[in-house]
Amino acid sequence: MKLRIAITCLSACLLPAPALRAQDSPRVACYDLTVRIDVPERRVTVGGSFDVNFLGSDSIALVLWRHARIDTMRCDGHEAAYRFDTLAPAPTRFIPDGRALTLYRPARSPDRCRIGTRYTLDMHEVQGPAKSFNDRWIEIGYYTGWYPVCNGTSADRSHLRIGITDGYTVSGSGIISRTDDGMWEMDQPWEGFDNVILASPVLKTRRMSDNGTTIEFIYTNFPDADAESALNCSYDALKFFRRLYKIAGEENTYIKFSLSASGTSGGYSRKNFITLNSGSFNEYILRNTAHEISHFWWNKAPVESWHDWLNESFAEFSALQYLRHARGEEAYAKRVEMYREKTRRIRPIWGIDRADREAHTALYEKGSVLLADLLVRVGEEPFFDFLAARPSRAELMAEMEHILYTCCAIKRSVVEQDERDTGERMLLNFGHTLGHVYEKAYHYETYTHGEAVAAGMVLAAKL
Repeated sequence: MKLRIAITCLSACLLPAPALRAQDSPRVACYDLTVRIDVPERRVTVGGSFDVNFLGSDSIALVLWRHARIDTMRCDGHEAAYRFDTLAPAPTRFIPDGRALTLYRPARSPDRCRIGTRYTLDMHEVQGPAKSFNDRWIEIGYYTGWYPVCNGTSADRSHLRIGITDGYTVSGSGIISRTDDGMWEMDQPWEGFDNVILASPVLKTRRMSDNGTTIEFIYTNFPDADAESALNCSYDALKFFRRLYKIAGEENTYIKFSLSASGTSGGYSRKNFITLNSGSFNEYILRNTAHEISHFWWNKAPVESWHDWLNESFAEFSALQYLRHARGEEAYAKRVEMYREKTRRIRPIWGIDRADREAHTALYEKGSVLLADLLVRVGEEPFFDFLAARPSRAELMAEMEHILYTCCAIKRSVVEQDERDTGERMLLNFGHTLGHVYEKAYHYETYTHGEAVAAGMVLAAKL
């Protein structure tokens, strides 16, 4: 009971931090764009519109590919003022080749404006993870900034019409269809922040449907037998997590799984979409497929700070549980111990800079080991029952009176059993010695008592 309350209080502190901007921040509500991709010329021409909700602000901050030439920005038929700063550094580290595009709200215009646009992208210098533009593989999306990205928000829907050099097949993060005029259409009728376009002259597709779940597998130079294994792995991992976290009411599920031929490492997941990079089916694909599928649920925390551990540590922990299910206890124990040794001397998760060179290892591997150890201490049934019932902010706040009362009752019982502070009651002092230093140093203004004690706990643990 005490442990459950402690974990719930930790959730109350960390889970409410939003993954997206505040609801009153300007956002792009939807995209309706026509995209023409000239592969030999390494050029993309984009036209169409996107709806902006300024929500009372004078401008909206967007991100666009740095080698963009903007021809038109019009708001409801009138020229719209904008500033495209190609000299300043990227406004977000996730789009290193993106540049700040500030779009100003026209005077006396309504909050919601339809922005008509036309621009051309020079794609000769596309390189790095999760992006590609060559004769064999096209992969452009959020990490490229090919469309006006409103970082930290999601659009309600997207509709793209895509034309491309003859001989290429198009896919992407949405539902794909072919039109009579030879164009490709991609619909994303769900809320999302990315518009991933994939294309190749040798694109292959496999599909599995069962009990309302459809998984579409996209690949190029992946062996057909391995493609079947990866497809089965995706379906098995999805079923496993539904059982593990007691997820119901999601029987009608559509997932698209792409094995990238970009030659870069890593992978990412979006709503109903996953992409990884590998040349064959192996443990890397098995584990990372599970990691990315688990992001369908572990995805609500901010990604720009150390709070990203609530996304990545829980996703990697989930992947370890799937590895245990698929390959057995020995493979699971070996991977956990490897992570433990690798992370023994790296920085703590708490407060780590997301751009730090050790952040990836801390957030993915150290955090997953921490959760694996907690699983042993708590016991599997109560641990997974708690995760399955993970509360929302509203649910936590509704129970806050009960949580506070229970915490006080626990503290009272400890004090009553050790009135002279010679035994168990000393546990209540954990973090306070250094926490009081924080409070005094900042004149009791910058940090709350709880924050100062939490920082004191971290420092005490290091000592």
